[in-house]
Amino acid sequence: MSRNLLAGLGAGLISFIALMSATTGSPPIQFMLFVTAPLPVFLAGLGLGWATGAIAAITAGIALTLLAGPLIGFISATAQLGPAVLLTYLATLNRPVVGPDGQAVIEWYPVGRLVIWAAVLGTMLSVLLLTLLGATGGDIQSTLQKVLRQAIEQTVSQQADGTKLSDADLETMTKVTVALLPAASAILMTAILLLNLFTAARITQTSGYLSRPWPDIAAMTFPSGASLALAGTLIASMLLTGFPGMIASAAAGGAFFAYVVLGLAVIHYVTRGNQWRGLILWAIYLAMFIFNTGFALLVALIGLTEPFSPLKRDFMQRPPGPPSGPHSGTGPGPGNPD
Repeated sequence: MSRNLLAGLGAGLISFIALMSATTGSPPIQFMLFVTAPLPVFLAGLGLGWATGAIAAITAGIALTLLAGPLIGFISATAQLGPAVLLTYLATLNRPVVGPDGQAVIEWYPVGRLVIWAAVLGTMLSVLLLTLLGATGGDIQSTLQKVLRQAIEQTVSQQADGTKLSDADLETMTKVTVALLPAASAILMTAILLLNLFTAARITQTSGYLSRPWPDIAAMTFPSGASLALAGTLIASMLLTGFPGMIASAAAGGAFFAYVVLGLAVIHYVTRGNQWRGLILWAIYLAMFIFNTGFALLVALIGLTEPFSPLKRDFMQRPPGPPSGPHSGTGPGPGNPD
């Protein structure tokens, strides 16, 4: 039995155990296991090829099917592990091209397009989550209202004076949740995919198994139509109602997070050579953690408006990133080494 097959089977069983363990225990542990469950598939795909990652995903899917049934096995494998196979396939995709000096060189799939794909997959996973809640916008709202009512009755519905949350307040909370859930879930799914991809790439690079050279992440760019896609999804989310509006909102959330990543890449790039670079980067990531959405919007605007802003990256004059290695970056975040 070949090494790749054994590695794929082992990675799939680890993902299966993580997914099953995510159904028990405390909520923080459950969330951590849910987030990291696809990591073994990413590791197998980046280290030994996307086919090994596919073996891992299929193995976990079969194990889930045998234990929890075909529907649970299919949904879990498709939602949790399928995107890992696709992203590792794209990450290791390459083609020979003729360089400026006339010599043949290998061109690898661009990092910016990987981020876009992660946003697309995050949007699709968000829509899948919505379909599990109901077939229409009304069904989803009704399901969320029941869940919220149960949660509130168990936690904050009873105040110190014994009063309960009114139906009007509950209805308002439900509407806010329905409005924010598609975009928020798409942002979360996209972030999980990119976190696992980056972590797996770092681990395989450190171990010497990464099957592509480490890219200059801070120099990544998006296709020219990406900004139009963001604008279109935002407009559609405001104009459409019901389930189509939720889909548009999810797409807007995924696109928004992609531009947050691009904005961070711009910041990492333009601060190269600055003696305060480490402090600047730590301050930015700390501000994103504390102020969350508000500061993330500012970072996304940096990426969106880069062609017209003073922070525009000059690829001809800026120094390249440091040589790839496990400790070659400065400052926090997925832009390192850059």
